[in-house]
Amino acid sequence: MGEIRADIAANGIATVTLSNPERMNAMQLAMWQSLAQTMQDLSGDAKVRVIVLRGEGHAAFVSGADISEFNTLRATPEAVEHYDRCVEQAEAAVGACRKPVIAAISGVCYGGGLGIAASCDLRYVSADARVCLPAGKLGLGYGLEDVTRLHRMLGAARATELLLTAKVYQGEQAVAAGLAHECVTDVFAHAQAQAERIAGFAPLTMRSIKMALQHIDAVVGAPNQSEVQAAVSACFASEDYAEGRLAFAQKRAPVFKGR
Repeated sequence: MGEIRADIAANGIATVTLSNPERMNAMQLAMWQSLAQTMQDLSGDAKVRVIVLRGEGHAAFVSGADISEFNTLRATPEAVEHYDRCVEQAEAAVGACRKPVIAAISGVCYGGGLGIAASCDLRYVSADARVCLPAGKLGLGYGLEDVTRLHRMLGAARATELLLTAKVYQGEQAVAAGLAHECVTDVFAHAQAQAERIAGFAPLTMRSIKMALQHIDAVVGAPNQSEVQAAVSACFASEDYAEGRLAFAQKRAPVFKGR
């Protein structure tokens, strides 16, 4: 059985590992359900400042949904509806997370793996990464929320090409298409370095920025305008704001505590 593992380091960086290595980290139904719960838990955990999502090993981020389960868990209309709802809830939990989420993509990132990655805030790929949406080859329906997310992220032209052609985007091609922010030699080290950088920033500021972006993108569970403004106002009333000003005056690195 595959699993979702979450490890929280002392510096507030949580690493979520999508693990099903015998099937190139294909997502089983239980994994989708576990990912949703894990992201909800981390979103509300005051110790967590930033989250890195990665696959087990280097061969794959996620190769898609585990098709071997479909004959039993996706064989009737009711089962399909339940399965798809679990996938949507997992991707929505990633997108609605109040902490910055980084996808470290190595190797294969197909189908549901792309859905997860597209729900993250930042996406970095290795040179050998292969990103593809092969729904047309499998006869699967691709949900409106997923299509909307890709359309918003890539623009009409790129999203249409991705969805209709099942093209495989490798490394730098994924960056050029807007599927990733950067192609790097060691994607896990790069994601860790970016996570450490973000973890050093003021948590309340990061939260308010994420809430504003979620509101603009109208993601599932997005905060309303009043909630975003309250989060911004909380930054100016915080101890961290005072610490930031003092550290700037003293020409030292600030020590933010999230309050």
